[in-house]
This record gives sequence, C-alpha cells and structure tokens, in this order.
Amino acid sequence: MYFPSGGCQTCKQRRIKASSPNVHAVLSLVPKFQPINPLYCDGTRPICQRCTKARRICLQTTAFKRNGLLIHDENHYASGKNKRPRGPRTSLTVFRPELDLHTRALAYYLVCHVQTVTDLPNISGGLPESVASWRASGKTCPMVDLALSSMALAVFSRTQRHPPAATEASSKYQCLLRLAQERIAQLRSSSLDGRGFDACLLTISLMGRYEGVIYHPGDPAFKHSFISSSIWSHHNGAMAILRFWYDHVNRTPATTLIRDTRRGLIRSSLLRNIKIPDWMLDGSIFGERDREEDYDRIFVRTVNLQYASASLRHKECPDITEIKRLSKEAGELDKALRSWVTKFPDKWSYQRHILKDSDPQPNTPFYSPVVYSYSSPGYAAVWNQSFALGMLINRIHLKILGLTPLQQTGDSTFEPQRRTCAKRLRTMADSLASSLPFCLEKFRVVDNNSTSPSPCEPSIIFRPDGEIKPYLAVLAVWPLSVASIIDGIDVQLRRWFQSQLADIGKVTGEGVLESVKTDEWVIL
Repeated sequence: MYFPSGGCQTCKQRRIKASSPNVHAVLSLVPKFQPINPLYCDGTRPICQRCTKARRICLQTTAFKRNGLLIHDENHYASGKNKRPRGPRTSLTVFRPELDLHTRALAYYLVCHVQTVTDLPNISGGLPESVASWRASGKTCPMVDLALSSMALAVFSRTQRHPPAATEASSKYQCLLRLAQERIAQLRSSSLDGRGFDACLLTISLMGRYEGVIYHPGDPAFKHSFISSSIWSHHNGAMAILRFWYDHVNRTPATTLIRDTRRGLIRSSLLRNIKIPDWMLDGSIFGERDREEDYDRIFVRTVNLQYASASLRHKECPDITEIKRLSKEAGELDKALRSWVTKFPDKWSYQRHILKDSDPQPNTPFYSPVVYSYSSPGYAAVWNQSFALGMLINRIHLKILGLTPLQQTGDSTFEPQRRTCAKRLRTMADSLASSLPFCLEKFRVVDNNSTSPSPCEPSIIFRPDGEIKPYLAVLAVWPLSVASIIDGIDVQLRRWFQSQLADIGKVTGEGVLESVKTDEWVIL
C-alpha cells in the first residue's frame, strides 16, 4: 500500500524526512514548544520552514506534471563486473518537474523578497514580518492567497523581465478586487474575529504594494504622479478598516499585522503631508511596546510637526508665537531622539572604518571613505531609521526657523539654532550614507586578531558581484525615501541617495521608487 509523504517535493529530493502534521499540531499547544527535530520537513505551504531556512525553492507535489514512472536501471550491475556504489541509487531516472508560471513566481517571491532578517528588531518590521506572522499563525484565506499570487507575479515580471507574468498578475488582481470588495463588506458583521481583520489588512497592504510595482514613471498610462495615484486609495481603505477595529467594542488584541499597518499609514501620512488622526496617536493601543513605543511616539509627533509647519508656511504673515512653539517642539523631538539611541543594547553598536580608495560618485555603493559595520544588517536597519528621522526633524526645524520675520533673522536666539540644526542635519546625512552599504551587504569585516599574534586592524572584504539581495533592500527603502525627499543637504549626497533608492526599486521591483529621479517625486 502506498502511503504518501506530507513533505514538499524539494525536501523529498534532498532525502529529508517529513514530520507528522498531527504530532506537531498537538505539541504546538504546549507553551514554548519547539520542533523536536528541525531537520524534518514540516510540510507548510506555500513554502516549508526547512526550505525557508535553506533559502530554496519549495516545490509542492501538485506543481509537478507527471509524464511517466521512476525506474531504477540495475542491468549494468547484474554481471558483477561493476560494483554498485554505496548511498542513494544513482541509476534513478531523474524526474524533471515542469513548473507552471504561478508556482515559479510565488516561490521566487517568498524566498527572495519576503524573507525575514535574522536579529531584526521589531522597530524595523514591515511587510515581510507581516507575511511571516500570517504564515506562522496557520491561518488560511483565499483572498490573502490571491493577493500574494498577484504580488508575486507582478514582482517576478518586473525583476525577471517576464511579460507573461504581468498578464497573469493583472488577471488575478482583477479577481482579487472583486473578492476583496465582498470580503471587506463582511466587516460590518459583529461576529468578525481577529483573523478577519488580519486577512483584510494584509490583503490591502499587498494590493497597495502591487500598485507600486506596476507603476511606470513617465508612462502615459499613469497620468498622475505617484503621490496622487491609486496606491493611496488602498491606504485609505486600510485606515478605514483599522478605524473599524479601533471602534469595535469587543476588539481583539492588536496583532503584528495591525501594528505594521498603522506604521505604514503613519509613513504615508508624511509623504502625503496629512495630519495623523487623534485615534491613531497612541501606539500602545496598536501593539507598540517598550523601545518601539518610544520611537513611535517621536515619529508620530514629527509627522504632525511637519504638517503644522507646512500649514504655517502657507500663511502670509506667520505668527511669531506659533513659530517659537513649533521650534521648541522640534528641539524637544531631536533631544528625545538623541536620548532614545543611547538606550540601544551594546550589540547594536557600530564600528567606524576608513576605506582606502573611494570616489563619491552617484552610482557607486560608497559615498564616502567612512563606513559603519554592525554585527547584523538588522541592527544597521534600526540605526538607519534613527539617522533618517534625525535628518527629518532637523530639516523641519530649519524650515520653521526660516519663517521668522526679516527683522529677527539675526536674533541671538534663532541664529545659533540654525547653525546647530544645519550641523546636525549634515551629521545625520553623512551617518546614513556611511551605514547603508553594510545594511545592503556591500562589504563584510574580517577580524584579523584571531589569526595574527599581534593586534591589527580588521580587513574590509568587498562583494565582487555587487548584487543586492531583495529582502535586505527592503530594509533600506524607508530611510532612503526620507533622505530623498529632504532638501537642504549637499546636492551630490542627495543625488547619491536618489540613485541608491532607484537601484533598490529595480531590485525589489517597485516601479514607484524609480520615480525618485523624476519630477514626480515629492519634496518636503
């Protein structure tokens, strides 16, 4: 009798046994349960944890189109002249799977783009962490599966230059739009649980990303700039669902998806220059805790400060009292950010290195000879966020100080503040430029003290191919986006930020990022 294995086809070909799903289902109820043997395939779909860890394409049995049987040819060993080698039978007729386009695209997207980074603090969590949280929960939803498929096909089409994938992505996306409208309409039901909210929020997040992927700067088909494109309609929908969850009398505890959705909405509020509503101000309600909550509080106040300063700039005669109030708040935010980074654990700290040969050109991975190294790209991502936020706060502060009347521009109070903000802005911009190469794994540091009897400097090893891994590129998108929308820094440095962001847009497949070099890009 034939007993089919529950493992994926990739693990079967690698001779990795499949674990029993029933045993894992029972043991998963035990607190702090860890898998008994991590070498087993758990059979998770669409990609098992074993393939996730090994970064392999996880092929399911249903992806194969079987055209015949697997036969072992033993004839040349029958005479006894040739000895059968030990180990797996080498005479097996290898079955070559014919994968359909959807399977290839989904496997590529999940392995290369939606992988989570080791030692990534929660502060820098985003879409990959949301997808990972959904998969780890064991939840299933046809709407989420369709959203993942649409996104995977669109990214595969753009990054691998495969037009048929774009056609299939568009078809699936149209089906998704109809299904999402029906599913989201069920939010009015009082019986909707946390799983329903998570499914809707993850679907809308993927739909917004899909619109960003298919966006082509300068294409006549996209008549409006990205700041007014259909991307933001999905953000509006996510905000409506989040507000529904917030107003729900018996709302479920905040999940990772609820937390990450709110973070994305706050970022989009900055880019769109809109005020964050009062019900979204308290991050603790949406799952922010400890160090993440402290950062969230600073960031939320900064976004609203940007909105207030922009509104003040549109007035013909700004009130000097209001200018001083906003200037004081900006100073408090910068001080709070300085205090926040001092509380980082020691293992998050960075080391400063000097490169011997570096030419600050827009298309080079290194802007200056000074680079920072960390013990993990995840820690670099946190520092990059702090550098970008420091740039934003001080640029807003400078613009507020620029609103002072002409007769007070030389005031003894305002002028020192201008010099301090300008210096701080340059420092944060230079630090971000020095930190990004390590986050993108452009180099690694080798400690020579372990092989040398005398103390010596560590060696810098550059990556010869210069290829950026998509799941690492995602970590640099937001800091670079902030740096690219800020004026007032060195022109050459700003062009370097824009060039790096455009390159990352090509790696991640997000066409909206490639518009950074066009007039469509927003400038605060």
